[in-house]
Amino acid sequence: MSEIQPDYWNGDQFDAEAQRLYEAGDYDQALELLKRALAIFPESTELLVSMGYTRLAREEFAWARAAFDRALRLEPEHEEAIAGVGEALLRLGERVNAFRAFETLLELGFETDVELMLCVGRSLLREGLFERAERFFRLAWEADSESADAALDLAYTFYRIGDAEAALFWGREAVRLDPGFGEARALYGNVLYERGDFRAALEQFEHIAPANVGDPAVAWRIIELKRRLLGLAADAPEVRPYMLVLEELAAEPSPEDRLLAEVEAQAAGLPGTWERGQLDLFGRPPGMSTEEWHRVRLSDGVVCEGDWDTIVRTMRDRSQNPAVSVWDYMREEAIRLQDLTGGSISCESARAFLEDSARVGALEIER
Repeated sequence: MSEIQPDYWNGDQFDAEAQRLYEAGDYDQALELLKRALAIFPESTELLVSMGYTRLAREEFAWARAAFDRALRLEPEHEEAIAGVGEALLRLGERVNAFRAFETLLELGFETDVELMLCVGRSLLREGLFERAERFFRLAWEADSESADAALDLAYTFYRIGDAEAALFWGREAVRLDPGFGEARALYGNVLYERGDFRAALEQFEHIAPANVGDPAVAWRIIELKRRLLGLAADAPEVRPYMLVLEELAAEPSPEDRLLAEVEAQAAGLPGTWERGQLDLFGRPPGMSTEEWHRVRLSDGVVCEGDWDTIVRTMRDRSQNPAVSVWDYMREEAIRLQDLTGGSISCESARAFLEDSARVGALEIER
C-alpha cells in the first residue's frame, strides 16, 4: 500500500492499487477497493473499466457488462471498455452483440493497438472461436511483427485447431523472437513431442527452468524424455527438480477435499470420480471388484479412478465438449490423437480406448 492514506487518494491512486491487487490475483480486495473508490468518484471511466475487468475475473459477467456500459456512457469510444463489454457479452452468450463490439474497435482505428487486438483474440479463443481469434492475432502481428506474444497466440490457435504445421511455424517464430519465453518453449516443445520428434522436444523443454514450468503435462513430458532418451533413473538429480515441480502442480487434494468434491458432484447429478483416499475410508463402490478398479493419470497430472467406463466419462466431462456422448467423445479424441501421433486408437470399448491412448503417450495407466 502507498504511504498516503486511502481516504486521501485520488482516482488514479485507487486505480493503481486496484490493478496491483488484480495482478496479484486478489480479486476480492480489488473489488472492495474499487467499490470504495467509485463511491467517491462515481464518474471515473478508468475506475469503472477496472471494475468491469475485476468482475470478469470473478466470472460475474452481468455485473461486468453493467460496469463497462456505465463507462461507455461516460466515454463512448473508450477502447478498453468496448473490448471488455465484448468479452462480457461473449461469456453471456450474446455472440452477435459481442462481435459487433469487437468490430467497433476496428472501425475506430484500433487495429494497430497490439495489446488490444491480443486481448480480443484471447477472448474469442477462450470461447473456441478459432477463426475469429486468428483474425485479431494476425492484426496484432501485422501491427508488430516482432511481437512474440502475437506469434505464440497464433501458434496456440493453430494447435487448438489441430494444424500442427502452422503451430510449429508460429511456435518457432515466438521462440526466435524471444528465446527466454518459457510459454513459447513449452508450446513448441509440446507440438514437437506430439509429432514424435522427442529429442527436439526435450531440447525446447530444457530451456525452461524448473521453477518456470507451470504445466504438469510439460513436467511429465520432461521427466519421461529424460528417462527415455538419456537413460536416467527415476531419482536422478537431473529428474528430481521436475518431480518436485510436478508434486507441487499436481498435488492431490486432502481426503476431506476429495469427499466434498464427490458429494458436490453427486448433488449435481454428475458421475463420481472416487479417489483412493475415499476407498481407504469407505471401501470400493458397491459391486466393484479389485480387478475392475483402475487408476489413470492424464497428461495434465489429474488422476481418475474407477472402472474403465467411469474414467472415460470423467475425461469426457473435463473436455471442451462435455455434452457429447461418451462414444462421440472417444471417436473425436481418437481422431485427434491419431492425427498427432500417427498411432491407431480404438473406440470399441473404454478399455481399448484408454490402453491405446496410453500406448501413444496421451495418458498413463497406473493400475
